[in-house]
Amino acid sequence: MTSNGMPAQLTASSAWLSPWRRIAQHLCPLIGESGFCALFGRACHVVGPEHAWMVPPQPCRSPEQLFTALQERLASVDAARASAANEALLRTFTQLLATLIGEGLTERLLASATTTAECAAGQQTHAQEQK
Repeated sequence: MTSNGMPAQLTASSAWLSPWRRIAQHLCPLIGESGFCALFGRACHVVGPEHAWMVPPQPCRSPEQLFTALQERLASVDAARASAANEALLRTFTQLLATLIGEGLTERLLASATTTAECAAGQQTHAQEQK
């Protein structure tokens, strides 16, 4: 258990969702929620032979539904397996996206998602320091 009473694995799986949420936030306005879910589903299919437990039983209808299911699946296995599978899924998703829209645009989108997250974290730290 963590200090807030949550199981450590659930907390870790929540942290593993952060990159997915940032990517969805930047990508959904461009390709729509169904496009994001389709790309994610394809990435799951590609990593399926190595991580069969990651493949969702049914296609998602929204990124939030996808993230809830992903968090449950990541929390159901040990941290090392979950981390390796999530990394493989992110890598595969990124490769598929690059195949569709090109490496340059993919890098800019992912950099933008990372920069936004870092800025938000920095602003939150700054706000806490001001208190």
